[in-house]
Amino acid sequence: MSDQNQYGEERVIRLCHVTVAEPDIHDPSSDARRLVNAVESETGLVGISVDLGVLKILQRTLRQGEWRVTVALNVGRIVALYAGETSAIYGVAFDIGAGMIEAVLCDLNEGIDRARTRMVNPLVRFGADPVNRIASGMNRPSDLPAMRDALRHALHQLCVDLAERAKITPNEIVDIVFVADPVCHHLLMDLDPVELGAAPFTETVSEPIEFKAREIGIAIAPDAFIYALPLIAHHVGSDLSAAAFSCAVTDLKQPTLLVDIGTTTEILLSAHGKILAASPPAGAVLEGTGIEAGRHIVEGAIDRLRIDPSTLEPRFHIIGVDPWSDDRRFAEQSDALQLGGLCRAGLIDALAELRLCGALGRDGALKAEMASTTKRLREEYRSYSYLIREFEPRIAITQHDIRALQMSKAAVQAAARILMKQLGVTELAGVIITSGTGPAIDPLRAGVIGLFPDCDPAHLSFVENAAFEGARAALLTRSARAAIAALAKKIKVVETVLDPDFSMEQIGATGLPHARLGFPKIGAAIEIPDNDDRAAERRGGRRGR
Repeated sequence: MSDQNQYGEERVIRLCHVTVAEPDIHDPSSDARRLVNAVESETGLVGISVDLGVLKILQRTLRQGEWRVTVALNVGRIVALYAGETSAIYGVAFDIGAGMIEAVLCDLNEGIDRARTRMVNPLVRFGADPVNRIASGMNRPSDLPAMRDALRHALHQLCVDLAERAKITPNEIVDIVFVADPVCHHLLMDLDPVELGAAPFTETVSEPIEFKAREIGIAIAPDAFIYALPLIAHHVGSDLSAAAFSCAVTDLKQPTLLVDIGTTTEILLSAHGKILAASPPAGAVLEGTGIEAGRHIVEGAIDRLRIDPSTLEPRFHIIGVDPWSDDRRFAEQSDALQLGGLCRAGLIDALAELRLCGALGRDGALKAEMASTTKRLREEYRSYSYLIREFEPRIAITQHDIRALQMSKAAVQAAARILMKQLGVTELAGVIITSGTGPAIDPLRAGVIGLFPDCDPAHLSFVENAAFEGARAALLTRSARAAIAALAKKIKVVETVLDPDFSMEQIGATGLPHARLGFPKIGAAIEIPDNDDRAAERRGGRRGR
């Protein structure tokens, strides 16, 4: 079999069909030596190694295949051995997110996905985000091995599930690649993550690492390896470098911002041949955590919302049902689902639509004076709420929810402005939004709420799970692994909260889209009420403190 896959790039795993010489009383060579001789003769490689996992099945496999076997090679290492001839080999790519773990089983020869699955990250019971998980491990040292074991078991079970879906055996999985935040990365490999809990946030290792799957309890091919893509630094994980590779941000000649929304949001700015990254203190609010109206990406969650600007009446779309809520078929088709709450795409839509219809001011306050004109605005909890659905289950977005979303998105925009300042960028030429698998986020509405600085709407885009696609590319080719590793080395992490301008930038960014700055580019595509640059509040070209 050729060393290249369908893309013409060097494959990570290659198959070799060989006939091994049968044992001879006059030749005392071991089965392992004769196997290595056959592989070296067939491939032209030297120094082929056989480890204990393959040695345990070697004699049985050789005799079962009547001395004709298929060898899976990872460079010069035999990672799997099969009786007879086979042409199919598989690998798994994992995106270990703080909230969800996503996995794909890929045919390494054809580059085709054979199965996909996902599950809630079992570490959520130790904390919703990496920082809380570190705190849990520091307060209760027994939690660290418990987290390690839970994460390892989850990956093993996902491999078993993928194999069942594709109707193969786990033994046919010969390689694994994963991306993760630094805490999950360290826990999986039994590295102490405690130093990541306080400045200077030092990792044990950030470079790419390869280790045996069986070392961490994942039972696949006997000596299959797991490849950990490189971390960047501090709390910026390998998911961002994989996403940047997948979106080819370094190929773009103009200043481009990449925003990876998740339980921990990360951003990256590429400009003038340099790349800066940051992990803004945005929390998990944009993932629907910690607010009344929020919900994870499950069937029944609202992923799109529109509000009539004249009547303030809403209509919405939920995951798992095609018709919108104002369609007569909606009630029947949604009856079996647990309706309620807005996922990340729905939350961004809700904030943007309330702003566009005039019910929400630039400062993020629901307008009490409009309550007399619509039943949708109601006074509750000493403030106002917007009622999306009045029947059971009741769905409303409260003023408290809005404030939490404001603070979260403000941290992202403020961090982006700090990166722009440090690279001397005055305007963004493009913005790419990505997130885990799920409904697409509307980039224009993300611009309306000010998730990022003003940008031409023609150059806004959404890419579904770019980090996962980067991991998948690294599963297939060595060139992708090398490119992601080189990219990770080039990226410099900035602790934006330490910048003296961060607090002022965050205060300004709490406005929708900004407290002081108009967003004329976004406003040219969609009319935003009260979207002027409030120049009167600026002194001598600098924002007043």
